[in-house]
Amino acid sequence: MSTKFTTDLGFEITLPDGAAPVEESSAGPQSRQFSLADASIVSVVRDDAAAASLADAIGWTEQMAEHYVASFGAAEEMQGAIQSPGKQAFAYSVAFSDNEKWPRRATLIGTLLDGGAFIGITLLTTNLGQPLDVQLVQSLVDGLAVTE
Repeated sequence: MSTKFTTDLGFEITLPDGAAPVEESSAGPQSRQFSLADASIVSVVRDDAAAASLADAIGWTEQMAEHYVASFGAAEEMQGAIQSPGKQAFAYSVAFSDNEKWPRRATLIGTLLDGGAFIGITLLTTNLGQPLDVQLVQSLVDGLAVTE
């Protein structure tokens, strides 16, 4: 089961049941955040000027991943293209320990939708050695749609 959330940024996202919007996003302007039932955080930002091609979307994910490398000494886990009708997407996953030394995984997903909308997603999870939930990553991309 899943729940659809419509944002005031001109897009909607479908998330697993148990997801809830975070009242104030800490991810900056033009962003929204959602908590998942497992305490993961999904941050979404719409910035149509950030990417006009898949190469730009890849560049965005690499730049975002670099933040975790520079700030937390993150290590790359995996990266690759995501296939979804009407979308070009790329994901980059890194593992790191946060300021409290808690093991984390950040998966950065750059998605260019038909019509030119660009939506960046950061999936922040606890990393206890389990593999990346690629089905969740795929569902995040599949669940994006422009509403305006």
